[in-house]
Amino acid sequence: MGERARHGHDAAGDGRGRGPRRADPRLDLGADAAGVFVTGRGLALVLAAGLIAGSPAAAHPHIFIDGGVDFLFDGEGRLTRLRITWDYDPMTSLFMLEDLGIDGSKPLSDEDRARLAGYDTAWDEGYAGDTYLWNGEQAIGLSNPIAPEAEIRDGRVVLRFLRDLDKPFRPRSDARVEMYDPEYYYSYTLVGTPGLEGTHDRCRATIEPYEPTSKLTFLQKTLSAIPVDQTPDQANVGELFTDKARLRCD
Repeated sequence: MGERARHGHDAAGDGRGRGPRRADPRLDLGADAAGVFVTGRGLALVLAAGLIAGSPAAAHPHIFIDGGVDFLFDGEGRLTRLRITWDYDPMTSLFMLEDLGIDGSKPLSDEDRARLAGYDTAWDEGYAGDTYLWNGEQAIGLSNPIAPEAEIRDGRVVLRFLRDLDKPFRPRSDARVEMYDPEYYYSYTLVGTPGLEGTHDRCRATIEPYEPTSKLTFLQKTLSAIPVDQTPDQANVGELFTDKARLRCD
């Protein structure tokens, strides 16, 4: 297994494009945890990964997100935007709120809602955001998050934001969205039925779940033993476990 640093994880960034790492003065990790930084995704990742104890933790995957995608069309029937929803697992949600000093049992103030919305949506240019759009065999670039929103639903943090397409297009038979972390530190499950908004050519959107095989199940068990500070040797391994949101139009 490789160290996470080989993928650009250094003191200047977390390798996922979410901004610089920073030491958190509230943490007293002890000598065994020297060099541990909080990533741009916040204190939640360090806590959830088990690094508070100063020892490696099995962590692939460790953060679990129920994902959603809606397809937005313009007046000419072109797909121009995606609406992305990330519904974080309860433990990660708890750590996110604690990191921001937000009491999740009370209604969010406008200020806290804005801070929570920005917690995981400030990315460096070039970071794919764990979301990949395809028009047939052509990859379509997506913007950084636009107009992020946040809420707390049943104790879980839910973030929602828009992403513009670099090249709007009229979908036909094989447009799709895949949501996955290449290093499989985060596990995404697409849930619900994708929404369709605007003018479109009798389009239909469905979720195609990941189908496990005996080989992939064995690989998942192997990945679960990788310490948090290492990455799998197999490049883009998270793609093997991805659900797909398929869009088909007449």
